[in-house]
Amino acid sequence: VNDAVLVGGSTLVSCSSDTTLKIWSCLSDGTCTKTLRQHSDCVTCLAAAEKNSNVVASGGLGGEVFIWDIEAALAPVSKSNDATDDECANGVNCAANTLPVTSLRTINSSNSISVHATQPEGYAPIAAKGHKESVYALAMSDSGNLLVSGGTEKVVRVWDPRTGSKTMKLRGHTDNIRALLLDSAGRFCLSGSSDSMIRFCLGSC
Repeated sequence: VNDAVLVGGSTLVSCSSDTTLKIWSCLSDGTCTKTLRQHSDCVTCLAAAEKNSNVVASGGLGGEVFIWDIEAALAPVSKSNDATDDECANGVNCAANTLPVTSLRTINSSNSISVHATQPEGYAPIAAKGHKESVYALAMSDSGNLLVSGGTEKVVRVWDPRTGSKTMKLRGHTDNIRALLLDSAGRFCLSGSSDSMIRFCLGSC
């Protein structure tokens, strides 16, 4: 397990090097209720919106950032098309070979949306496209209307997680970005890097 966030007070979301996110019910005996598959490599970090319990973002070594609607991801779908979900029999051992059979919405650098469909049904997260290298840190505002990400490219990318559109880049670090913090309203950003620096950004800096 590389990271975990608590959403809605009773749901735990974890991510790990097996490329998956898992959703757990905290009010049960530790049952895994969903396994979400979309990343192509290890999932390194998560971020959640404190005041919007449905929104969780994930980032990984494949350079991908996905924004998940947890309520939609938990919604039942037909067994024949259940792409993002492996139901865990005992909360630990989940099937590891199920391939995603759903559509993936990608937002390119011009912010246009295209749909890559492998099968027409099933839940697909919003893909925030822009990173070319690994993502190691995420942070989200309490309302879920601002997301920041960072990694080996040495820049902090700012996103609108409601659409996956990229709004700006914050530069200044000279090495991997490993930690990010946003204040509750998303006005201030702190970034920590392997360059031994912590940088503070206010507003549109």
